Amino acid sequence: MHAARAAAATGNRDAAAPRLRRAAGLAGQLGARPLAQLIARYARQLRVDLPAASQAAAPTRYGLTEREFEVLRLVADGRGNRDIAAELFISPKTASVHVSNILAKLGVTTRVQAAAVAHRRGIADADAP
Repeated sequence: MHAARAAAATGNRDAAAPRLRRAAGLAGQLGARPLAQLIARYARQLRVDLPAASQAAAPTRYGLTEREFEVLRLVADGRGNRDIAAELFISPKTASVHVSNILAKLGVTTRVQAAAVAHRRGIADADAP
């Protein structure tokens, strides 16, 4: 994982990709789910595809996907769509779609309400799935 980050930091995404795939495979073999989730999240940021077997299962708690959990954590932190997009390496429009889906799935109408739900349920914590 660290080797992949180092390669990505120098702009060498092609070198980062196989390192991320290797890290994901090792995390999967070890059953290190939190590490596998961290690797999968970083791979998404770099737009690196991981083999399906090495990816952590998509969480179903509250009906949110892994990406929606990431977006909700940022919403709960008070971040806007542009900030969310920059953090997750997606477009602001995609961030907006994720926020709309989150609001619908949580049964709320505003970002503030979604943030309150996230804090009440512990979703806003960095360690939550």
